[in-house]
Amino acid sequence: MFTSHLSFEATLSPSISRHSLNGLTIVKIQSPTCDAAISLHGGQLIQFKPAGHQDVIWLSNKAIFSAEKAIRGGVPVCWPWFGPVSSPSHGFARISQWQLLDLTDNEQLVTIRLKLSASKQTQTLWPHDFSAVLTFTMGETLRINLEMTNTGESSWQWSGALHTYFNIAEATETWITGAGTTYIDNRQNNLFCETSEALIINQPIDRVYTAPDETIDIHDQGNQRIIHVRNEGHNTAVIWNPWKELSRSMGDMSDDGYETMVCVEANQYAKDLASGALLMPGENNALSTEISVTSLA
Repeated sequence: MFTSHLSFEATLSPSISRHSLNGLTIVKIQSPTCDAAISLHGGQLIQFKPAGHQDVIWLSNKAIFSAEKAIRGGVPVCWPWFGPVSSPSHGFARISQWQLLDLTDNEQLVTIRLKLSASKQTQTLWPHDFSAVLTFTMGETLRINLEMTNTGESSWQWSGALHTYFNIAEATETWITGAGTTYIDNRQNNLFCETSEALIINQPIDRVYTAPDETIDIHDQGNQRIIHVRNEGHNTAVIWNPWKELSRSMGDMSDDGYETMVCVEANQYAKDLASGALLMPGENNALSTEISVTSLA
């Protein structure tokens, strides 16, 4: 577990402390309502465990904590584009250093805000001015809100995702409802498909669901719970599980890692940079996901 490798640096509030891990800054939350952790590298939540529940967020046991790459698991922030439409794949936000903007802490909720702004480094990859603020609100439920503002003098387009990895007991005993019945299948050259609503995880899955409900439910039968994923500001939802062959090919994921995870993502989909959501100078947009758990036991 990554927490055993954390080096304590400072106490920020009664429930929040700052640590380091391989040179990365980790903000750790231990409150009456949840345990959680956020890496400032990538602005990435890497743990969320509501009181009385098992971990909701999956983190690879072979995750590499390095300033050079994204962390495998948690909630990577894919922005200002999603997928391989430009380089680096899934945008630069998930491999950028975010600034701790502020925090609040009480017995019920912890709120942490991070900020990423345009810099010489980002403009070599994407020549636009912007400000992005990530707000994590954590208690019995988790809410992540990515708000982006066009701070420049010309318009730009964006796509992105809150690429949430969920911890499940066993993939083949898990099914998903609420994603809808139509999807783009990335494993079949973006073929448009229709299916029954319930998705059983028994094969490689890489789908962009085009008409999801506001809330998608992950029926984690092995853990006797339902994980509710409520998304806003999205036009699609991505569901992904790499399955056997791809898991074995990834150096930061164990061969059997696919058995205990599934990604269900709030997604603003675009087939290329030019067809992303338009943001005029001074305007802002937001993409968010809210996660809660119902026990079946």
